[in-house]
Amino acid sequence: MINELTLEKLQWPSLCEALASEARTVEGNHSCLTLKPEFEKIDIELRWQDVVPLRDLVRAGYRPPIGELPDMHRTFRAVSLGQILEGEEVWSVFVLLQMVRNVHQFAMDKQDKCRTLQKFYRLLQPLPKLSRTIEKTISPEGELLDDASPELMRIRQQKLSMRRKIESTIKQLLTAQDVEAYVQDTFFTIRSDRYVVPMRLDSRGRVKGSIYDTSASGQTIYMELAEVRPLNDALLELESSEKLEILRIFKELSALIATELEVIDNNYKQLVELDILTAEAGLAVRLDAGVARLRDEPGISLFRARHPILELRQGFKTIANDVGLQEGQLSLIISGPNAGGKTVVLKTVGLVHLMAKARLLLPADDRSEIYLFDNIFVEIGDAQNLSANLSTFSGHLIGLKPVLERAKSSDLILLDELAVGTEPQTGSAIGQAVLEELVNRKATAIVTTHYDNLKSLAINDKRFRNGSMEFSTKNLTPTYRLVLDIPGQSYGIEVAEQIGLPPHVIERAKDLRGRSSSNMEAILDSWMALRDEASTEKTRYAQLKLDMESQKHRWEQERAALASSKQDTSAKIKARYQDQLDNLKGEYETMLEELRDLLKEQKKAPAAPDALRDIIRDTQNRLDAKNRTVQGSLMDVEREFYSVDKLPGIPAAAGDLKEGSRVFIISMSKEAVVSKMSGEASNPTIEVKAGLLKIKPQMSDLRLLVEGKEKASAKPQTIRERTRSTHAPGIGPGNPEVGFTLPTLTNSLDLRGMDSDSALDRTWGFIDKAVLRGESAVILIHGHGTDTLKKSLRRALAKDAPYALDFRPGEAEEGGDGVTVVQLKH
Repeated sequence: MINELTLEKLQWPSLCEALASEARTVEGNHSCLTLKPEFEKIDIELRWQDVVPLRDLVRAGYRPPIGELPDMHRTFRAVSLGQILEGEEVWSVFVLLQMVRNVHQFAMDKQDKCRTLQKFYRLLQPLPKLSRTIEKTISPEGELLDDASPELMRIRQQKLSMRRKIESTIKQLLTAQDVEAYVQDTFFTIRSDRYVVPMRLDSRGRVKGSIYDTSASGQTIYMELAEVRPLNDALLELESSEKLEILRIFKELSALIATELEVIDNNYKQLVELDILTAEAGLAVRLDAGVARLRDEPGISLFRARHPILELRQGFKTIANDVGLQEGQLSLIISGPNAGGKTVVLKTVGLVHLMAKARLLLPADDRSEIYLFDNIFVEIGDAQNLSANLSTFSGHLIGLKPVLERAKSSDLILLDELAVGTEPQTGSAIGQAVLEELVNRKATAIVTTHYDNLKSLAINDKRFRNGSMEFSTKNLTPTYRLVLDIPGQSYGIEVAEQIGLPPHVIERAKDLRGRSSSNMEAILDSWMALRDEASTEKTRYAQLKLDMESQKHRWEQERAALASSKQDTSAKIKARYQDQLDNLKGEYETMLEELRDLLKEQKKAPAAPDALRDIIRDTQNRLDAKNRTVQGSLMDVEREFYSVDKLPGIPAAAGDLKEGSRVFIISMSKEAVVSKMSGEASNPTIEVKAGLLKIKPQMSDLRLLVEGKEKASAKPQTIRERTRSTHAPGIGPGNPEVGFTLPTLTNSLDLRGMDSDSALDRTWGFIDKAVLRGESAVILIHGHGTDTLKKSLRRALAKDAPYALDFRPGEAEEGGDGVTVVQLKH
């Protein structure tokens, strides 16, 4: 168990007060104030599972409607013993029941958003009947309402009537001649629960009545007039009856509460538990706190850790720091300027570990790892005690003594300004001896120091690690950031100059330091210069990266604009020539039908050779005219569309690329150089460099630029030239003309299940559209079956194709012999 002095030094009570301010119930507030860091791993993990959903709910603006609620244990004990409750106690039960009802409704409404509320929705049991009974009986001040029972209402009405009668009778008597002469004042009052009149002292024996009191001077007596006595007696009787009725009602209410005491007590406990959980969630929201991984081996690994008490200050910006020890390291030695934040880092580590052991969420990144140390030893602050005849140094040594006697591998030691307060050479020697003893004991330690020999421990001993608090030499102010693996400088003269010591004193100090500066300070000066240079380069690189990203964004916008323009152009061309092509198709079909009819007639009744030749010549002329029309339309398409789609180079293949190859990036319309290839040879990851930009494009987005023989320099064929030839070379997997083609939705046509004629009609139409789109290859999917469809397709491609093309069976990756890959020769 961590001792109270350690908790005080780490300001644990202040953190508990911040937590208690989030609680609403008296018992919840007390539990927060007395919270101790003494929980085990399983308890912590289960608690975090409950608090995290509540934290997210509170962060979203929702909080369980728990209001102020007094400690109810005394009330519950009184009920359990059969005692009759007072009005205020009964009303506190009503407040509890109302709160249970509201929280139960809230839990039902929000249980889908917060898993923790599901548990409380099941455990809370509203008692609406008892709640209504109390509400109709008791006022918020704990008084019984007049209509709490019919009998009580009757008695109170009679009391009111009797008081009016008494007052009326007294007013009449005060004007009577035998009384008026002795009246001291013309008013009445109450003494001993009876109406009396102030009379002069000489009225005794002259006015009929009983004396109940006298004034301080003795000159006034308070007399109950004889005529009023029976009325007063009747009023007292009514008051006695009222008290008996009130007692009966409270007894009845207490019995009703006793009947439901077990449920009420459980409801109270659940509300207090939810109040504490909500307080922890509220504190977590204020600290932006979360969970961490609980590690099984000693060590420190905190990311973006923040001092929780400083984080709670209004208008104070807390600096987050990474604090950690790597494998094999046991001690972190923090150095740096005075008032630079060394002690804050020390306390941050201590408080974060205390919060973990207390089941609180942590003000650190969720990458952090926490070990639940058995003990935390802390030596912070000035241990001077004049009454005990202790100097700063001797008080410090007394604080170190129990650490050296009891520290073990499962303990955390936090030492501020180790061995300070004596001659530096002696202090540094003691400090080094203490640190070596602690690491020999395998204890985890964080120490702050200005001693050079302690800073140099990490250079020769891997069990130590250096850390320094950053100091801005430009502004001469600390930044409060911890820099790991670099020892720090004290910057004492710079701090003195910032505080405002006389300039001539500062100059003299600089002169003296220049002659006695240590080797460590010279090394640190060199390191700091290198660090500043690296920081400058980092800033320049960040700006360069930002510029590159901006340029990339502009390129992407330009590429999107080009793609949109190309799509618009294609749509316009399609709309413009679709009607013409449909008309030409209709005319061709009419001419073909005429030829079929002519052939049928020729079979039935052969015509004369001269007549037949005239018919054939006329038909040929009509076909030539239509062909010229088609060629003219296609040339228009050539001018409007294909002029923007001529790409340099050839389609890139994995086997053709190597580091240093020049390529053309289609999507960016830019040349680039292959800088790196990795992964499988058949499907490599390619990195190219285009100017300052390095990207990893897809293989399909690249075209290889062949040195001395770039296709960009060759004159492209026109569509007319492409449509003249019916040449088709032999097919086969070894055909170098037809490269590997990746199937896509736009370049693949599924012909399975069709007859040969239907398949051919679909094929020619598909190839027409592929030519218009600028596709370099298409894939015809025909399957295996009886090979009839496959043979018909390949025969037609070889003999009847209207375009210059090559084709081959598919590779295994493309679909094997069940597909035919067609290369279109643009």
